[in-house]
Amino acid sequence: MTWNKPLLAAKLKAITAHLAISIVLVGIALALMLLQWFPPPLFTTDGGGVGLKLLLLVDLVLGPLLTFVVFNPAKARRLMALDLGVIAVLQLLGYSYGLWNIHSVRVKAVAFHQGVFHAVTAPDFKQQTIAPGSWEALGDGAPHLVNVREPADGDEAAGVMAFGFTAGLEPYQLQFLYQPLDAALPQVRTQGWSLGALQAAHPEVAAAASAWLGKHSDVAADAARFYRIEGYYGRAVLVLDGEGRWRGGFRGELPKL
Repeated sequence: MTWNKPLLAAKLKAITAHLAISIVLVGIALALMLLQWFPPPLFTTDGGGVGLKLLLLVDLVLGPLLTFVVFNPAKARRLMALDLGVIAVLQLLGYSYGLWNIHSVRVKAVAFHQGVFHAVTAPDFKQQTIAPGSWEALGDGAPHLVNVREPADGDEAAGVMAFGFTAGLEPYQLQFLYQPLDAALPQVRTQGWSLGALQAAHPEVAAAASAWLGKHSDVAADAARFYRIEGYYGRAVLVLDGEGRWRGGFRGELPKL
């Protein structure tokens, strides 16, 4: 088979330029996911990786591949511009649709309930009536780190049970039970694992925790607390520092304390 080397070189040059633009778009999406929608360890527990694979398919495979197929410097400039314009529109539509879908299932809250953190995604709140300003009252959140309070009385407990049953939701998914984590921080800290406790009971998780602390020198090892966090796709370990701030996490299987 004889290759047209000048044409092949031109196609490779075009696909390289297209890939460079696509990588920038994927980088923007990844930054949004890691900083806002699925910060560690939620990226692995709640489908951030799944969404990223779809974007990679559209952005780094489909678009550049189409450019390689249609690009030919021998074509009339107007026709070439039309071909590349159509590819750009299709890629941007696919990219926007994929990004919108990822945003629609982002983690909205990380809720502490009965010794475990739970990742709660945006769709869980669509069927709930959210009072104006109630999210803002929980503090800055991307997503919100909250404690799930106990019902105030028997009537509210009955309401929680009834609503949860009809809506198919667990108590940790009910936004009206949320309060800032600071409101219950002393109790939350007693339900977290210290590094020493991990070393005694779960040496494998303790080794991962020590490795994580080695990369985060600003987190005091004796003040850090480690918690089980459950998401849609799996479990991991969430880390709070001595002031109760969420500092990230890592993969691992950790029981309740």
